[in-house]
Amino acid sequence: MRKLIKIFLFVFYSFCALAQSDIFRASLENQVSDFFSDANTNDFDTTQNLSVSPRFFAESSSSNKNDVYSTYLLGIKFENRIKNKFMLIACYDYLAGDYNSEIQRYQDSLGIYYPGFGLKDSRLQFNIKYLVNKFIALDIGNGRHFIGDGYQSLLLSNLASSYPYVRLSTKFGPVKYYNLYTTFLNPNMLDYGRKKHATIHYLDFAITQKIHVGVFESILWQSKSEGANNGYELAYLNPVIFYRPVEFSKQSSRGNALMGANFNVRFSKTILYGQFMLDDLNISRASDGDDGYTVENSNGFFQNKFGYQLGLKGQIDNLKCLIEYNQVQPYTYGHRTILQNYAHTNQALAHPLGANFKELISIIEIRKGKWRYKIKTMIANVGLDSLDTHYGQNIFESDLEASTGGQYSSGNFNGQGVSTTIFSFHPEISFRLKGFDLFGSLYYRRKKSDLLDQNLLFYSVGLRTFPFTNFTDY
Repeated sequence: MRKLIKIFLFVFYSFCALAQSDIFRASLENQVSDFFSDANTNDFDTTQNLSVSPRFFAESSSSNKNDVYSTYLLGIKFENRIKNKFMLIACYDYLAGDYNSEIQRYQDSLGIYYPGFGLKDSRLQFNIKYLVNKFIALDIGNGRHFIGDGYQSLLLSNLASSYPYVRLSTKFGPVKYYNLYTTFLNPNMLDYGRKKHATIHYLDFAITQKIHVGVFESILWQSKSEGANNGYELAYLNPVIFYRPVEFSKQSSRGNALMGANFNVRFSKTILYGQFMLDDLNISRASDGDDGYTVENSNGFFQNKFGYQLGLKGQIDNLKCLIEYNQVQPYTYGHRTILQNYAHTNQALAHPLGANFKELISIIEIRKGKWRYKIKTMIANVGLDSLDTHYGQNIFESDLEASTGGQYSSGNFNGQGVSTTIFSFHPEISFRLKGFDLFGSLYYRRKKSDLLDQNLLFYSVGLRTFPFTNFTDY
């Protein structure tokens, strides 16, 4: 197994001397449609030095004439740049409202106030950037990040709540390299503390102007464990990519390591993109001498955790389209120690469905003058848990509690458990006024399995000054 990992590392490390792309971005916004654009996180916009702008969102939604729910968000955004060397962006938001029963159930299931807000009804996000020189930039802040070209990200998404971070960005020719140091929180974990630290590396490179490839890795470890107070492991401050050898050397307190890759190929008006995420890989453990493990029960072994994405997006005049497929195997992003799962404040750091699913997304957007028409369609097949079972979808359960085979769980497959189909349809029309959008939308979702057949239909109208939505995809 270690030989396979070394081969994997050698191939990617050799490939990494070639190129770059701009797809690791910090986010102070709820990026609803930013996947259609490219963000350069190392360059300053010098058109203005100081700006203060209000942030406002108000929406009324209803499922029938007697059921009306109102949600509003009030905030302010401050932005300042000094001599193209220093930049500060800060946003403060306060969110309140009467949420419908479905949104309330979703909030209660997460144990938080609202997705993206964490435990409170307000949030402060900020980013302080300093350009050390033309090659190096330093960011300190509290916010979220997104890695990828698609609607979803299997590596790092901006759906969870904000977290404190330090990010070092290095740019040299066609190569960009990012070091992200942060701390996450599992608020429901009381034993051994609730904090876990993380270091994330992303190496961006451009083979040509039209072909971009990136390599990703992250390592998460808990501050405290049984009988030990580890604190912050200084070994993980190492800025060199590929932590797996370091993680293997920490025999007493191994963390949760993930690796991945990202690519995009640009044509004249379209972009083909994709991701591969590897959480764990165990082709054969027979040589390890583990009691109870044999080659015969190696098919569908629960430690073979991975996911992949493939998508296509493009633009022709005022028409923008995206189609994307995502698949993540059971138990991916989870860990035998729950605190070390790939999550923050009870929200997934990658895909909102967790694991054990297949998903197809279609988005069509048309802009004509001040009008914008958008249709988002999503269909997913996910294997959910029934009472007292763990089939690999819930990343907040321990791998050791797997329901198929126990400690050496085998025979696992995508969609196992309670096979559930989720279909959602979300058309929206908006009209741009001076400084804000007037919008109206419809949200339909059907969740069907052998145990339930649930239909939801909401329609809403509202005003907003920045992209924000009151409805979750799932």
